[in-house]
Amino acid sequence: MVKKTLCLVAVVALFLTLSAVAQRTAAPSAINRNALGDLHVRSGNPDAPPANCSPCLFYAGDWDPASSWVAFFNGTDTGGLDGTVYVPFTVPAGQTFNVNGLFTNNLALNINKVDPKTSPWEVRQGIAEGTGGTQVAGGSANTKFAPTGRNYQNTYFEYYAQVKVPIFQLAAGSYWMAVTPQCTNANDSACSTAYYYITDTISRTNHVGPAEPKNMSFHNAPVFGLNWTNVCNEGYAPPACSFMSAGLTGKRTH
Repeated sequence: MVKKTLCLVAVVALFLTLSAVAQRTAAPSAINRNALGDLHVRSGNPDAPPANCSPCLFYAGDWDPASSWVAFFNGTDTGGLDGTVYVPFTVPAGQTFNVNGLFTNNLALNINKVDPKTSPWEVRQGIAEGTGGTQVAGGSANTKFAPTGRNYQNTYFEYYAQVKVPIFQLAAGSYWMAVTPQCTNANDSACSTAYYYITDTISRTNHVGPAEPKNMSFHNAPVFGLNWTNVCNEGYAPPACSFMSAGLTGKRTH
């Protein structure tokens, strides 16, 4: 399957015309500021890590709407679109993470909720180009979907999708995490025009915990022809593809 490319005309049509299902086939696997209109208008970052990351084991950092950002499709809707971005993180040597929650920060286009109010989540090891490695933990959990306070042009708003999960332990090592917001209720008309895109974090403002491994996020979205594909192989060069905005809550032991 040939990867979808970002075409400005197609993307503008996508976000201005919400009714025609046929046009949804042009939905891109990633979007950038040029696609939404490069007007240099933004809402700024707070000067502290997000309150929802508490106690905060890991937070990759804030999205900066004024940067040369790229956001990657991370969601499921009733129009047949389905994709998940897996964000890398590290448990340092000599530590154990006791995880009780995960979240991703996402641009939500044409939608301000998830429906149903649950989201799939995962932690995996061994992801590489073309392979998903092994699931360490995962499931579906009740989701808090709320604004981060950041937006682009006061029109496109970022939300965090956060799940609380039964505590599980992660020993020292390399992992990937995912939380995939969804709007899959066939009786909810809003779900037919819902798009979720995980945001990047070029500046890594308000980062907490071990640094996110650089250029190591992966995208599994067969509908876009992406089968465990490094996001930096989708046509966007670093630093836009280098770090995705996500986090873990819980406590560490030594």
